[in-house]
Amino acid sequence: MRFEDILTPRVDKVQLVDRLGVEPNIVGTLHVTTSHIIFRSEDGTKERWVANGLIGSVERGPLSISGCPLIIRCKHFLVINLLIPRDKICQDLYETLLKCSKTVNVNELLAFESRDLPEDARGWSRLDWSVEFTRQGIDSAWVESDLNKGYGCCDTYPERLWVPVAANKSILLGSCRFRSRGRLPVLTYFYRPNGATICRCAQPLTGFSARCVEDEKLMEMIGRANTNCDTLYLVDTRPMMNAMVNKVQGKGYEDERNYLNTRFHFFDIENIHVMRNSQMKLLEACTKCRTLTDYYKTLESSGWLKHIRVIIECGVFLADSLAKGISCVVHCSDGWDRTSQTVSIAQLLLDPFYRTIHGFQVLIEKDWLGFGHKFDDRCAHIGALNDEAAKEVSPVFTQFLDCVHQIAEQRPKAFQFNDRFLIEIHEHAYSCQFGTFIGNCEKDRKDLNVIKRTKSLWTYMDQRQDDYLNPFYEPTTFGVLSELETRASEMHVWHSLYNRFDEGLLPRENITDMVMVSMEHVGVLESHIAALRNRIAELKIQLGKGNAAGCSNSMADSGHSSGTGQSEERLANNEQRPSSRESGIGDQSSDEALARFPLRWQPLRGATHCSAKSCRAEFPSVIDRRIHCHRCGKIFCRRCVKMTADGRERVCDGCRDET
Repeated sequence: MRFEDILTPRVDKVQLVDRLGVEPNIVGTLHVTTSHIIFRSEDGTKERWVANGLIGSVERGPLSISGCPLIIRCKHFLVINLLIPRDKICQDLYETLLKCSKTVNVNELLAFESRDLPEDARGWSRLDWSVEFTRQGIDSAWVESDLNKGYGCCDTYPERLWVPVAANKSILLGSCRFRSRGRLPVLTYFYRPNGATICRCAQPLTGFSARCVEDEKLMEMIGRANTNCDTLYLVDTRPMMNAMVNKVQGKGYEDERNYLNTRFHFFDIENIHVMRNSQMKLLEACTKCRTLTDYYKTLESSGWLKHIRVIIECGVFLADSLAKGISCVVHCSDGWDRTSQTVSIAQLLLDPFYRTIHGFQVLIEKDWLGFGHKFDDRCAHIGALNDEAAKEVSPVFTQFLDCVHQIAEQRPKAFQFNDRFLIEIHEHAYSCQFGTFIGNCEKDRKDLNVIKRTKSLWTYMDQRQDDYLNPFYEPTTFGVLSELETRASEMHVWHSLYNRFDEGLLPRENITDMVMVSMEHVGVLESHIAALRNRIAELKIQLGKGNAAGCSNSMADSGHSSGTGQSEERLANNEQRPSSRESGIGDQSSDEALARFPLRWQPLRGATHCSAKSCRAEFPSVIDRRIHCHRCGKIFCRRCVKMTADGRERVCDGCRDET
């Protein structure tokens, strides 16, 4: 967004209205910049920043006695209700915010405003295709193909593709021409224990009777690459009726008679338009319903949990099939929405690596970014200026993260990461603050040169990895996640995401944070106990030295030995003890520092602001990380607390200055 597009950069005496009607209105100033909108209360206790890329819609109401209403709905489910003092100002602000929400030039996105970027090789090399397939244990039946070099055959696929070693170029080209968007069947996952695989593609261009011998041969080769099973499952994630309707458009699904040793399975995962409407009704239930009856009625009519369940069921089917040694080829219409959802969930269930922080990022890089999920279109990075573009918007990636959350709720010890990790990824898939999710495919990102011009989200998250750790994680306990419950009663609304900013609807403490803080506090207390024991030992030795010296003088006068052997033994024992500096308490070896040590920490409940007087930053939601200082026990934001040089404790700026 350009500065000249901002009609009203600052509005005073704006009232922030509590959506639930519980808290009184907060008077403050609204600032509009080329990158963010910022509300700051007059007393400085409340400050809310929203990246322009997160603005989903803007609505204005008629002028009333109290002011002109303006509602800003954000893509990360924050709803800002404002009262603007004058109608003309409200109209200017409305038009400005509309421009903020509808960037028409991709180069004007916030990610491209970064200057003097440091080299970020690690963040941008999260996925190396060769390394990843080697990790999976790929065998000699599969080989890398240069078919798509320079994106010559399929501009929405990655350049590097893995195909059966027996498939020559003419077979691959024939299959490519027979598949929608040129998205032929290629490997995405090799299951090491039995050699079964998941391949992905787009729907065939069969119409009512067309066939392709090359495509049929390629499917046969994919099946034969798995020597442990003769059968190949072809999984169409669409409802069968939808697939039949597509035949009228010259597309459709494979004719079972033409594909040998292949069994077909359909799953009723609806299209992007149904999912978009479903999420709108879900958000209506979460934000507008005033009674439980209305809430449950609207939630049921949304069908959101039913859609989540069907996606998980398909992922479970794929995982179970591979565990039995049966290879699968998966597609939907174009192979970049429902296909990405289901194959990702299957891999998450099969492979513990993808349930780690690093592995999950690799999974997103591979099956979402690499295989061309249309993030620009689905997340409305570029403003939907017409009805056709608006129809491309859909919460496909949000659904996937919701499915991961549902699985993690059933198997909390199997995942290294927590909900905060998923919510952070969701927010920045929409925010456009990083280049990771910009573009509709790998080729788009190369054309935009995002590696040189933008920052990677993964680098940003690497610096905050302790925020995302799951304290219940047991890395060696879970291999394949089997026997997952997919009954409707097991699905629930992910309130930490959809009601993230409605504190009155969420528990006052985040359970994961409570456990992490308790573990951290116990560790600090144990270090303090060790420091106290060391200090007691030091004092005992000092007392022993004094007594020994007095005794030595008196005994020297009488001609007896000084008896220093015992003191030397004590000194030797003391040298073997860790010093107070090595006990985890840092440099607090003095009696004064030990006496000041906080035995009680500030509770998470009710901690709404950073304790630093110079900061007082607000924690907008329960999910936001609150960090304790190890020396004073108070809660601070990330900006106001740092690790000591030895990496043993977190210390706030105030305690560091005192030291």
